[in-house]
Amino acid sequence: MHGVTRVLLLMLFFSISACVPDSKYPLTAFDRDAMDASVYGVWFWKNKQETGYLHFGQEKDSGLLQLVMIEVSSSGKISVTQMLGHTSQLGDSSYLNLKFVPSQDGISEYIFIKYVISEKGLGLAFMDSAVIEKAIADKVLAGTVAQKQRVASVRLSDTSKNLQQFVRENELALFPEIKFLSQLVLPANIPD
Repeated sequence: MHGVTRVLLLMLFFSISACVPDSKYPLTAFDRDAMDASVYGVWFWKNKQETGYLHFGQEKDSGLLQLVMIEVSSSGKISVTQMLGHTSQLGDSSYLNLKFVPSQDGISEYIFIKYVISEKGLGLAFMDSAVIEKAIADKVLAGTVAQKQRVASVRLSDTSKNLQQFVRENELALFPEIKFLSQLVLPANIPD
C-alpha cells in the first residue's frame, strides 16, 4: 500500500483510509476498446473543507483519456492533479486505467478505478488493497508488497490477461464501495 495518495486527498468523500495498489500493466491495452466518452465532462463534490472537480476528456495529442482534478479548499487554496490513461470494459463492468502525470506519492504505474454512470452521476470505486495483498501473498498474482513505515507499497507486475481474470472473478471483493459525484451541467443559454 502507498501512503494516502493525491487522488484520495482530492476525494475525501470516499472515506477510504487504505492506500491504492498500482500495476505495471493496464487491465487492457489502450487500443483494445473504444474510449468510453460517457465519462467526459465535469463531475464535482462539495463538503465543508473543500470543493473538488474532475474534468474528463480526450488529451489533444495522444488521444488518451485525460483527467484534471481541481480541489479548492475552504481557505481558497487550489490544488491541481493530472492523470492520463484509458477506459477498459470487462464484461458489463467499466474501469479507468490511470497514471499520475508526473508520478505522485510513489505511484508511477497504473491505478485501477471501477466506474459506473447512472442517474446518480459518476460512481467511482477504488481497489481494496487487502484483496491484492492476499493475492500476491498466495501467489495468485505476481507483485510485491513492501513495508514502508506504517503502510505497505503494493505493486502488481502480473500480465493484463491474468489481471483481467482476477478482476472478473473477484470484482465484488475488489471494489466493495462506489461513491457518486454529480455532473456539472451548465445552463443552455449562456450569453456571449
